[in-house]
Amino acid sequence: MSREFTVAAVDIRLRGVDSLGDGPPLLFLNGGFSARRRWNRVIDRLGGGYRTITFDDRASGGAGTSADFAVRDAIDDVDRVVEATMLRRPILVGWSHGATIAVCYAAEYPELVGGLVLVDGAYPVSLLDEAGKDRVREAFRGSGRYTRVVAGLGGAPGLSPRQRAEAIIATDEVNGTLAADFAALRCPTTFVVGSGGHLGASHERTRMIGAAARATADNPQVTVFATTTGRPTRLLARDADIVAAAIDEVAQRSTRLAVR
Repeated sequence: MSREFTVAAVDIRLRGVDSLGDGPPLLFLNGGFSARRRWNRVIDRLGGGYRTITFDDRASGGAGTSADFAVRDAIDDVDRVVEATMLRRPILVGWSHGATIAVCYAAEYPELVGGLVLVDGAYPVSLLDEAGKDRVREAFRGSGRYTRVVAGLGGAPGLSPRQRAEAIIATDEVNGTLAADFAALRCPTTFVVGSGGHLGASHERTRMIGAAARATADNPQVTVFATTTGRPTRLLARDADIVAAAIDEVAQRSTRLAVR
């Protein structure tokens, strides 16, 4: 039987669900501006073999309106959830922005993490130069009306277009610093790489795939489990079986490492 939980985090309350299963613990970290329900298909494919914890973070809308959406706050939120649910060395499963947060958390608290599954995210490369940052800001300025409508229906957080743009830019900047963190990781880690379009530019996707390959070359704990052809926004739904298989693989490696 699962239970709902709430964790206080300064100006918001993180709300989540803990399956209370007996298997290895999995903590799922959402993609940017995405809600925890996006993990449902992946969790269904796991067949009840794990203890699964999902939560609506400060950028998902389910946690309420926060004054800050910085990467630092997201890392601290993960730590709050780990402590509140008394997780012991969970495998962090992060999608997109959540993958970046997973690597940052593992780098900061290596003794608390059993493994990482990085779903189309945390590629250790920055993609945005100053012109690229301006393009992101301009793209979100044009989405203002859509953002307000979807937020009003409860399907997206109450972030302004400016906040969304700056959050994406900040995550990209952090990704550009992750190479050293990948080289230092001590836990089993794998990428599920999406080869579909990203920001409308195939050369950016090529750079991301190349960065993942470099991370595997720098650390034998880091692997690429699979490369999918789905678009990033549909990856969890279209390729749930692949993500679940990647989780199984990291869990097995984590178990072998723990008994040595």
